[in-house]
Amino acid sequence: MIMKNIIFLTLLAFVMSSCTYTVYDMNRGELKIPKKATYTVNYTTIIPNGTPAKIAYTDKDGKQQADEYPLGGRWEKVVEVPSGVEVKFHVDVRLPKTEPAGRLVTTIKVNGETVSEETQSGKKVLYRFGFKLP
Repeated sequence: MIMKNIIFLTLLAFVMSSCTYTVYDMNRGELKIPKKATYTVNYTTIIPNGTPAKIAYTDKDGKQQADEYPLGGRWEKVVEVPSGVEVKFHVDVRLPKTEPAGRLVTTIKVNGETVSEETQSGKKVLYRFGFKLP
């Protein structure tokens, strides 16, 4: 019985080591910026060419919009968002195995000021970022 468990755990460790997930999940809460009626939120992500991704972002009505981006490359959306809205941005992508390793580069700006700028690599990347506008 003990030998069976050891073999099972070894096999499980081998399978788990072949999976590389990168998860970035952060919520900054309310931003410390001057209060205005609306804010310009600029979402940008750079995905390796030919790599499909699922992208979700908060639109001008404060609702989540989902976007399938099948070709990779640069994806960008600029949205006027009213004050008091909780903003969320998600990118799900399976990066190709290449040399050098594929990367996901994501930037969020509010009124031209960078709120988040991250670079991830790995096999499957899950980027999650949220904040609330004052």
